[in-house]
Amino acid sequence: MEHMLKRRLEWFVESKNILAKTQYGFRKGLSTTDSIAILTTDIRIALSNNQFLVGVFLDISAAYDNVLLPVLRQKLLNLSIPVRLAYFVCNLLMERSIQVRVQGSLLEPRRVWRGLPQGSVLSPLLYSLYTYDLELCVNSFCNVLQYADDLVLYVSSDSLEEATTKLNQALLYLEDWLSDHGLSLSVGKSSAVVFTRKRSFPDVDISFAGEQIPVCQGVKFLGIYLDKTMSGKDHLNYIVDKCEKNINILRSLSGVWWGSHPYSQKLVYNAIVRSIFDYGSLVLEPCNKTALRTLDKVQYQCLRIILGAMKSSPTNALQVEALDPPLDTRRSYLADRYFSKVIQYNNHPLLPKLELLSSIIPRNNYWFHKEHPCLIKSLQKFKALEYKCFQTNINPLFLTSFDSLLFKPNIMLSFGILKDSPGANAIFDDKINSAYNDWLHLYTDASKADDGRVGAAVWAPKYSTLLSFKCPPICTVFTGEAVALLEAVKFIRAHNFQKTIIFSDSLSCLYAIDSNQFTSISKSPLILQVREILYDCHINNIEVVIAWIPSHTGIRGNEVVDSFAREAITSGCADHYQFYALDLACMAKVDLNKAWQKSWDRSKQVKGRYYGDIQPEIPSKPWFFRYRSADKQTTSVICRLRIGHACTPLNLFKLKIRNSPMCDCGTEEGSTDHIFFNCPLQPISLYDILPSKIPRPINMKSLLLFTNTPFIRLFCKYIHRCDIKL
Repeated sequence: MEHMLKRRLEWFVESKNILAKTQYGFRKGLSTTDSIAILTTDIRIALSNNQFLVGVFLDISAAYDNVLLPVLRQKLLNLSIPVRLAYFVCNLLMERSIQVRVQGSLLEPRRVWRGLPQGSVLSPLLYSLYTYDLELCVNSFCNVLQYADDLVLYVSSDSLEEATTKLNQALLYLEDWLSDHGLSLSVGKSSAVVFTRKRSFPDVDISFAGEQIPVCQGVKFLGIYLDKTMSGKDHLNYIVDKCEKNINILRSLSGVWWGSHPYSQKLVYNAIVRSIFDYGSLVLEPCNKTALRTLDKVQYQCLRIILGAMKSSPTNALQVEALDPPLDTRRSYLADRYFSKVIQYNNHPLLPKLELLSSIIPRNNYWFHKEHPCLIKSLQKFKALEYKCFQTNINPLFLTSFDSLLFKPNIMLSFGILKDSPGANAIFDDKINSAYNDWLHLYTDASKADDGRVGAAVWAPKYSTLLSFKCPPICTVFTGEAVALLEAVKFIRAHNFQKTIIFSDSLSCLYAIDSNQFTSISKSPLILQVREILYDCHINNIEVVIAWIPSHTGIRGNEVVDSFAREAITSGCADHYQFYALDLACMAKVDLNKAWQKSWDRSKQVKGRYYGDIQPEIPSKPWFFRYRSADKQTTSVICRLRIGHACTPLNLFKLKIRNSPMCDCGTEEGSTDHIFFNCPLQPISLYDILPSKIPRPINMKSLLLFTNTPFIRLFCKYIHRCDIKL
């Protein structure tokens, strides 16, 4: 029941734009990253202009527990929340009773007359409504950021005294507002920070209710440590310390020759270590380079554990073998992904701040020896695009009618035809003739050219009608398929066809239309428009079915519309010649791969040359992801052989660990070729199990090129059988 209420209330307040613009907590499409990015951008603008930015980070004591329910009810009514909904919500909260258990015995029930219940899905939204006017009492003096009950007030100025005065005035008004709402500040847990380029620590006097707020050189804000010069040292040291405990989990899961498979360890690493690297990392740069190098070392340490690699292994080879990009490249990728979400809102407060910082950087001495922030690089990439981006001032979910979000469209995810069905066209015709003979049949498809351009088409065989549209190169095939489906349902509604079935080979689009839009991760505006029109058709008694059919199976209508989609790439209508946030997010992955490949091409000339010959390009997946049946010992040996750093006598001699490069058999140097092909100490030679089509003689380096072929299974069995540990 609370989930139902929350969705209705959330849709109402978001569609009416009721919540405070500075509130980023527990709202769809917004996150802690928004608050952190806005604050750090304002700090960097102030530092660029050699100004002071004074921030007060406030802690509201037991915020949820002290909400005055009569005040909340009155606010809901003042905000024009439907009366029945407002009273229903308030009835859930008022006249609740609690009991306290002391040493096994229950005390008498006590009635709760204030506070929001902890753990309720409604509480965060109701608290945001309760504090919707908080910013109005202070925003004339300072900037405000809210994340649920976390509150930040800050001012930037050339004069420290002026900034302090404004903050003290804002705190006076805030004190009155909090008193009227039954809330109070914990001054001891609050802190003030002066962000400045000056080395000396400025003395400021900021107080609340006669009690001075402690002034610190840094603060932890939403999980990110910000120091007064934005060097990033405090946060990076915090990350390293936090990761050390989680690295011990990786160590306990396996050693070099025993334990869990690298596939499982990579998943654990992504969850408990890389996630810590990622959080807030896109706002860190530029920061202290020495501290960043410490973070890189933590990554190398984890990758060595996962792969079972030697300490002497080239770090760039470790990253490619485990498919974990360099952290600086990944930070750029995360910034691009985040920016793709921001840019879809034309009124997002971060955009003008990034524009201002972008205009300051080229002519400012502060940035002369510094890297540009990741978000500035993302902004510059966006500006370089030649195509229009779809933008709105509200989350697309809340621009859609609530009834259409609840509506369950008629989606057939299986039409009874499998991908490899023989005679698929005959089976298709039989099903059509038996169930949908008197219906209008529409076919939709999209195609992507080698240069990235996308075409979408809708084909109505009964009327020989073709609708074709072209999309810019940045668009994905998903966008093209969604455009085709949108135009198909528009065509049905415009001509009032009573019974229509649409055939599409895009299973991802059909899943997106059929999914619960409130819980779906991706909120495509095109998919939401399709649902809106389908609901409109439903209430007007127009029956529409969307069915999935497999592509390239010989179904006549699908093959025809596929050819029309390819033609639409160049000759289609330009009504949909724009891209969406989802397309920009997918482009971030492409840019990541390009940047990493460029870095790999350059770095392998310096170190990791042996591995560079075996793996010249960044793979789509690590090779061991495809061979999860192999044990840790086998995968560790192969990884070491591929990287070129294994415990062979020859390699150990080069590392000055052994006194001689000779193999224990005493016949030759202990190279990998000798051990696998000629060493008499091995029970059998690798030549004995190699397929006949592999030429002889051959060296180990050439064999390791076949890691992604069936040969690797034979190689794994050989290593396991011979119990080879290198």
